[in-house]
Amino acid sequence: MAQLHAECERNFRRLHRLLPNTQTLRAKLRLSPEQGGPRGVELTVVEVTRYTSLVHIVSVQQGPDWLDDIDIQVRVYRDAQMAEVVEWCRDRTIPWALCEPSKLYARDEKWQWNLFLSELLSYGLGCTRQLTNTSQ
Repeated sequence: MAQLHAECERNFRRLHRLLPNTQTLRAKLRLSPEQGGPRGVELTVVEVTRYTSLVHIVSVQQGPDWLDDIDIQVRVYRDAQMAEVVEWCRDRTIPWALCEPSKLYARDEKWQWNLFLSELLSYGLGCTRQLTNTSQ
């Protein structure tokens, strides 16, 4: 559990570097491997409450048939400075603790989804650095 908390804290910092205005409803960022390219990922703040925000992350253009579109919800806990994946594919909500074995969940599914978020945000940070360097 400590590793998951640490990863959620790192994801908060990564997300905050990409999208610092998570307290602004409909704040948006588009990450693309090439500037103005047709493919990429879009991050949008879809809910803001007193202590949290909800960021919706979707792929902008559909990929190959064998690759599912990215469609996840990330809860940003501004007071605790953590960000965690809470839903994906619009129909699967991830409980904080997977206490009961279920055919629907892998034992480490929450960990896997938050590692995916980590890789996605790290890639996004690399894209923004790359675009910043090429536009100078």
